[in-house]
Amino acid sequence: MTMSMTEINWYPGHMKKTKDLIKENMPLIDVVLEIVDARIPISSKNPDIPVFAKNKKRIVVLNKSDLMEKSELSKWKEYFLKVEKADAVVEISAETGYNVKQLYACIDKVSKEKKDKLYAKGLKKVNIRIIVLGIPNVGKSRLINRIVGKNSAGVGNKPGFTKGKQWVKLKDGLELLDTPGILWPKFENREVGFHLAMTGAIKDEILPLEEVACAFLSKMISLGKWNILQQRYKLLEEDYNEITGYILEKIALRMAMLNKGGELNVKQAAYTLLRDYRSGKLGKFGVDILENSIGEEE
Repeated sequence: MTMSMTEINWYPGHMKKTKDLIKENMPLIDVVLEIVDARIPISSKNPDIPVFAKNKKRIVVLNKSDLMEKSELSKWKEYFLKVEKADAVVEISAETGYNVKQLYACIDKVSKEKKDKLYAKGLKKVNIRIIVLGIPNVGKSRLINRIVGKNSAGVGNKPGFTKGKQWVKLKDGLELLDTPGILWPKFENREVGFHLAMTGAIKDEILPLEEVACAFLSKMISLGKWNILQQRYKLLEEDYNEITGYILEKIALRMAMLNKGGELNVKQAAYTLLRDYRSGKLGKFGVDILENSIGEEE
């Protein structure tokens, strides 16, 4: 049975508490770090954050950028600067530490005006307070661990791991407030829900795994990546079919994924496909389409 977006409990009680926590602490904040998954910059973008960040400096952090081609990242950076009106955009990998130092440079740049004003008033020490916002499983806690240099924030492998708020002291007069990841109240766009599921931003149990895998296969084919599927899963030319469920069965067949009774284990094939994408084994690409996103904003 196909599950609709409205049948899913996207907004449990702790999400509302986190939203209230953010509103309560926002007057103390100077810079908002909005973390998104570089593979799905629009689907992983909480539309509430620009509202929270009104009149605050906002840096969009494209995390997991090591799973994207440079040319595509450049287009997304331009998009967030011009269309989303971010004060700065930086590409990083919290997992590997790539470009994390550049984030400090961005923070210094966007907070310079405030610091200069306070220094002009005679203050000798100025602290800039930062808040980290983003949906679950975009790498917020891993980023904090990177910039702090120790495990000050708990890190989990499952969405929604961080609990409560955490103030973390950084170097160079920076104080950072970490919060749990939050989703938004409703997903009216079915594609957004599936994109979140493809990248692991929501738990695999929320949407039917086979449906998510089929949607991902359709996306790969539309992006002209059939040859990658062929090579990875030993598929034949004759295995190509517009019915993605058929291709998923062929993956199970070619990779000898069978249940005890000898039947094709399509669920295992679905899991393997999505796991391979999330780890970069199917290439560096995203599933959000930039042209569609720009068209919606204009």
